[in-house]
Amino acid sequence: MTEKNINPHWEEATALLDLGLNAEALLLVERVLAGPLDRHVLATALEVFTRLGIFDRAAQVGDALLKGVDCSQDEIFRIALAYNYAGRLQDSYDLEKITTAHSNDASVVRLYGLACKAARLDRHTESLSCLLSCFRYHNIGSWDAHRKIFLDSEVATLWEKLPTLPINLRQAIRYCNLPFDEILEHNADTFPLRAVDHLDLLVMPPRFKKLLQPAFNTCFDVNPRMEARHPRIYRDYVRWQESLVQPRLEAFRALRDRVRAIVIGQQVHFAQFQASRGRIACARNHLVCHLEHSPEATLESLPDIEGLRPLVSEFREQYAECPEAFRYLISWQCKRDPENFIRDVHSEMPVINHDSGYAQLALGCMQYGLGNTAAAIEHWKACADKWPEDDAPLMNTAMLLSSEDRWDEANKIIDRLPDQCLQSTLWKNACNAIRERRTFTISTKIYATQSIPTPTFGGLYSGADEEFLMEQKKFTPMKY
Repeated sequence: MTEKNINPHWEEATALLDLGLNAEALLLVERVLAGPLDRHVLATALEVFTRLGIFDRAAQVGDALLKGVDCSQDEIFRIALAYNYAGRLQDSYDLEKITTAHSNDASVVRLYGLACKAARLDRHTESLSCLLSCFRYHNIGSWDAHRKIFLDSEVATLWEKLPTLPINLRQAIRYCNLPFDEILEHNADTFPLRAVDHLDLLVMPPRFKKLLQPAFNTCFDVNPRMEARHPRIYRDYVRWQESLVQPRLEAFRALRDRVRAIVIGQQVHFAQFQASRGRIACARNHLVCHLEHSPEATLESLPDIEGLRPLVSEFREQYAECPEAFRYLISWQCKRDPENFIRDVHSEMPVINHDSGYAQLALGCMQYGLGNTAAAIEHWKACADKWPEDDAPLMNTAMLLSSEDRWDEANKIIDRLPDQCLQSTLWKNACNAIRERRTFTISTKIYATQSIPTPTFGGLYSGADEEFLMEQKKFTPMKY
């Protein structure tokens, strides 16, 4: 921090607030406001008025700050908060809407705020989008938006309208791989109790207020001494939180099922889209997702898709020989116990499933996970021989060969890659690295594995989701 940026009043004022000396902090602010006004004075006043719940004056100070030099991101969020609690909802929404967050923490704060304000402005589709986007980020610190959002009074109307709120395919594709199950598990327990804010205080039974103490600047949690002094009120307070949270969790669970069903219902169309572009590994995964998750899906009901006929034929032969072995392979149950799969399960499979491309792919992945590079290479090579158009075993093999400086072999494998796959930036970079004799890896942090695949495959084919949607739009009849 430079001398120019040091706020001579901030430290004293916030220290007084932290010590509970609220009157003294207010006197300090009144004194400095009576003198020359600069951004340091205004920023200190904004903090004190906001923390003391004097929101009309906090909003006035915010107006003055916005007229001056550029405000910091933190100040803009504080001003928006002051506007919100002062009843200037539209001003608060407009300010946060134009704010650009520069960190994950700030992104969560901004999206959470917009979810709340959009709901109160009856923009429920936007509110839902912001709410779900909050779950893309991991929270840092003690303020837990992933729990508070199931209690917050500002999104009450969103939770009420959620069961009938339309969800389009673009939204479903965007959010189907959010960690819904983790979020539900994180919120399953009532404790720790969720903090409440000033707007929550307006809707809760008044007797609960005696239990609360300030926390997180503008929120409140239970004071342990008051909990001990008023056990019956505390029990009622717990039940009050549960009565709000539990129905919202059920609505969230139903939303999860609805979003996933929409995307699962498109898996065959995704497979056709990917196959038409030569992305056979992606198309294969879409077909498997369809077979595993679509009600009443069967191999016989699959449409004829050019580029996938040999694969579907192989699947049908595997299923006819042994349905259990086929389902075991496509569900990747082998990941639960790789050594058992390699040692016992695979050896006991009937011949067609035993020698299938899926079995070789799985053996390569399990051997690789166990650190057996040579065995992984051989199995992936065998898979590539069975699936010559599938880029997954080819790229896996090339990656491992390059890690062992077996450049000539890696080049031969890369040359077998279908030309269409080189539209992927990752594959282009991999090919260039091998030809320049540089080792490459595929980062799962960048290209995350999706539990329900969409055309981008976690970013592997950037823009493919939108490409699919635009292509579908061409064949959508116009309605007047």
